[in-house]
Amino acid sequence: MSSLKAQSSGIDENMNLIKVGISTNDFSQLEYNQVSITSKGPFEIINKRDNTLLAISNGNEVFTFKVIDDDINIYKDKTQVAEYLFGPIGIIPQGTNPLEIVGLKRAGKSALYKGEIEIVKSPVKDDKLSVVNILPLEEYLKGVVPNEMPSKFGLEALKAQAVAARNYAIKPRVKSYSQFDICDSVACQVYFGCNTETPKANQAIDETKGLVGIYNDELILALYSSTAGGYTESYENAFTETGSKSFPSSPKPYLKGKPDIDGTPILDNEENARSFYTATPASYEADSGYFRWTRYWSEPELEVLLNKNLSKYNPSGFVSPYFSKNMTTGAIKKIEVLERGVSGKAMIVRIAAANGIWTVKKELIIRKIFENSGKMMPSANVVFDNVTDSNGNLEKVVAYGGGLGHGVGMSQFGASYMSKNNYTFDQILQHYYDKISIGTSPIKLTASPVSEAVCQQYYTNNGKSELVIDNSQRLNSLKILINSNEVNIPLKNYDQDKIRIDLQNYVKEGVNDIIYFPPKGDEDGKSIKAWIEVYTPN
Repeated sequence: MSSLKAQSSGIDENMNLIKVGISTNDFSQLEYNQVSITSKGPFEIINKRDNTLLAISNGNEVFTFKVIDDDINIYKDKTQVAEYLFGPIGIIPQGTNPLEIVGLKRAGKSALYKGEIEIVKSPVKDDKLSVVNILPLEEYLKGVVPNEMPSKFGLEALKAQAVAARNYAIKPRVKSYSQFDICDSVACQVYFGCNTETPKANQAIDETKGLVGIYNDELILALYSSTAGGYTESYENAFTETGSKSFPSSPKPYLKGKPDIDGTPILDNEENARSFYTATPASYEADSGYFRWTRYWSEPELEVLLNKNLSKYNPSGFVSPYFSKNMTTGAIKKIEVLERGVSGKAMIVRIAAANGIWTVKKELIIRKIFENSGKMMPSANVVFDNVTDSNGNLEKVVAYGGGLGHGVGMSQFGASYMSKNNYTFDQILQHYYDKISIGTSPIKLTASPVSEAVCQQYYTNNGKSELVIDNSQRLNSLKILINSNEVNIPLKNYDQDKIRIDLQNYVKEGVNDIIYFPPKGDEDGKSIKAWIEVYTPN
């Protein structure tokens, strides 16, 4: 079998690579007028448009890529080495030394990147370019996990974070970029390159290699946030679908809000929400500095703030009625929440003022409009106190809240608590994502003479591996190779569409290799879906 040609499944079906857009130092921009690249080791610069070699470096040389008159020019120090390029341009290491983006800092360190860096023209701005890091998914995660979660949160929490981050990399909530798959900031998930790797985070990634969360035969959208406030929220009560103004949105069955402590009442009414967020009940997240917080605005401060932000966020479609830059609220009379999610999260807030009444929908817009000291509210899990003077005029508004972030899916502080209390990563994930299984990413195998075999690697330490096959198109057979053991599965002998095959006798503790051979014969065009399930739904 040594001559077998196989492809990996993943973001890039040929090499399991991910493309990450690299932001500027303050993360405000993903595009540059120019950028300089260096490395301690040798690298080549390739014009990927025609695969020509543009320059070679033996190391410790700086090359600058600059947009001039709509083209990319390349300079070594101040000497021009190439011009009139459109890109993409690849900077490819010839050894193990990472590439460095000169002047870029991540966590106070020089920004270093494994894999390749690609320079591409902006699709919308002729004078801008994008910097893209292309590297294997598992290596990418090593620059994500320690920057999304501190190592002190515990190994099992880090493992849960690794699986969630792997899911999110493959299936982000929104893909807004044509030049790359995902960005490197909190707008996607934080990626700081290889100069911030930690041994414990790397261990967590290695010991969950290839594992993802699955629901209904598909990858889940593995949302997570810092602190839910003691009660996570259902997806539809916090998010809208891409490009839609419809809110609440369609639910996702595995993203259902739930309390940390059983018996906590649903917080979708003012009384329960107020009781919960003005107190400090028992919670997995009690160690978070954002478990409970308070914000204040005087009436004059709030009036200035709302006049600015209602017009600023009016284009979102979640401010009603229309509020233009020429309008003013007049004196603020009252702030109240009209509708809440199961966690008490504000879904609709009503602003009553001298010149009218406005409503604001959706947690992120609410948080941005009710900013405080230049920062948006930590979360929309909030109750408002309207403090009036003896004449009934509003003097100030006090917001009592809990949580940091959208509060949907996994709570990172909650995962830390569970890890430190002997929960395993699969238990953590199945607590926050309802009824999911954990295994390899489902792949589609199509019967065709030109189809190639597909290979995957995954880690297990529980001795369990069940091959799951969706054979609704009724193919006759499937052959796999697992850890060099050939297994032929006579699909035609099974009556059901969903087939499960126990592979326990073929797996080992640690990393396992599986190769799927595409169906052959007279079944051209038909396909099956297959994956390995390591942890069944709880």
